[in-house]
Amino acid sequence: MDTQNQNLDIVWVDTDAVLKEWCDYWSTLPFVAVDTEFVRRTTYYPVTGLIQISEGKKAVLIDPQTISDWSALRDLMVNESVMKVFHACSEDLDVFDRLLGVLPVPFYDTQIGEAFAGAEWSLSYVKLVKAYLDIDVAKDETRSDWTLRPLTDAQKRYAALDVIYLAEVYPMQVQRLQSKGMLDWVLEDCESLKWQYQQNNDPEQNWDGVKAAWRLSPKGLTLLRMLFLWRDERARQDDLPKGQVLKDRSLWAIAKFMPDSARSLGKVEDVTPKQVRLYADVVLEKVACVNELSADEFQNPLPAPLPSDAGDLSKAIRSYLKELAQTFSIAPEVVLKRKLLDPLLRHIYEGSPMDWSNPAFNGWRQDKVIKPLLEKFAK
Repeated sequence: MDTQNQNLDIVWVDTDAVLKEWCDYWSTLPFVAVDTEFVRRTTYYPVTGLIQISEGKKAVLIDPQTISDWSALRDLMVNESVMKVFHACSEDLDVFDRLLGVLPVPFYDTQIGEAFAGAEWSLSYVKLVKAYLDIDVAKDETRSDWTLRPLTDAQKRYAALDVIYLAEVYPMQVQRLQSKGMLDWVLEDCESLKWQYQQNNDPEQNWDGVKAAWRLSPKGLTLLRMLFLWRDERARQDDLPKGQVLKDRSLWAIAKFMPDSARSLGKVEDVTPKQVRLYADVVLEKVACVNELSADEFQNPLPAPLPSDAGDLSKAIRSYLKELAQTFSIAPEVVLKRKLLDPLLRHIYEGSPMDWSNPAFNGWRQDKVIKPLLEKFAK
């Protein structure tokens, strides 16, 4: 079905008073569909260009460049009686966290929902709308700069369609999930996504995720952690992409070779003369600090990758998970993501302790996946 001639009811909101009127109306509804448009090429934080909200009839486009009082929208985003519906919402969470200082609650992600309802993993919005509504949505404004004004009619139409159809798809998808008894599973995974977002934004929780960090000595790991935390703080302070301060591989190389001068820092992989000029003093200060520590103050070594003979076990577990997915008629990737499988595999192979704090290990997955898997493979 072609959408080019369809009339859309688009409302442009650029004042605090009108935004509050709309938020008061939306607060009376069971759900609203939400999307954002932003730019994030040269900054740490997303620069919000537009916020779109629809109940399925009108597409309301909110101009963040002219709104000064966000309290009404903030209240809506944390209104427990109104479900906020997104599609592939991880970056939208970042927008609301930055703009409003809150994460939407409760919220629902149709991309997660479709992994259960239709066994389709990471389905695009275009394909979702086609599958449910048999409508072809053009994505010709994907690369628009949403911070420029005025927006064109084509941009407004593109932005409106992102929420108009989402509001139509949501109840249809929920109905499918209810018929499969899996709506609660999806809601739990949406909560897990919010937890993962918070983890990803806490450098203390992910500094050791730098590629090949396990190869570093305890002393090198101590420096890597210091540099990683400093880089995150500096990137936030200057509103720069983290890689523009220093790339991960540069942090690793500094931690490995511990340069003792600006000249030797300049020889590190991907470190530019500008970065040496801006950051040499603080980097060398971190190196000197680590050199003054005693061995018992260093980070503990990180575990090395499992040996090759663990491959058969990994293969057997993956095959088992695929069978489970077929039994449940859900996408195999949603049964147990690799980020969850790797520590489980190590736990089973080596008997190493497990950190069960990730909510994705609990809820529906604990009874349907984790317990059966451990009973089958743990010795």
